[in-house]
Amino acid sequence: MRSLLSFLACTALLFVSLVPASARTGFVFKVEDDGLIAVSNWPKAEKADAVVRMYGINMPSLRQPFGKEARAFLLKYLRKGEEVEISPVGDRNEEGLEEVLLQVDGHALNYALVDEGLAWVDRQSCLSTYCRRWYIVEHRAVTQQKGIWSLQMETPPWQWSR
Repeated sequence: MRSLLSFLACTALLFVSLVPASARTGFVFKVEDDGLIAVSNWPKAEKADAVVRMYGINMPSLRQPFGKEARAFLLKYLRKGEEVEISPVGDRNEEGLEEVLLQVDGHALNYALVDEGLAWVDRQSCLSTYCRRWYIVEHRAVTQQKGIWSLQMETPPWQWSR
């Protein structure tokens, strides 16, 4: 009986660890560089409650080609006080930042940035099943030479120095 209870307890813990954290609502406080978003719990907050990183993608920094365009794209959707749906994915990254999927009015911003050629799929961290779809969208952006893919690059963007 004791071993059955231990087995059930371990199975329950394993199941709970595989279930992603639930989505929550937040409000944009500030769009920072490199896909970092400061969010607050209230629309008119005086300070950010957390800084999150967009899961599974990398964006060019402001000093790199198409960095300003990528940020402008985000600012179109992420105005200060804008309500966003924040869906945590996995554990915190090595910098201690929560990695999230961001949605505004039904727009999945991680996906949209890759689709526009303003971000690329992070080959090391994008491990979820939907990342396969992002690779397909990225390939389409490459073949259509959208955004960063319009550059005649010898070095892929994921190898650019920051």
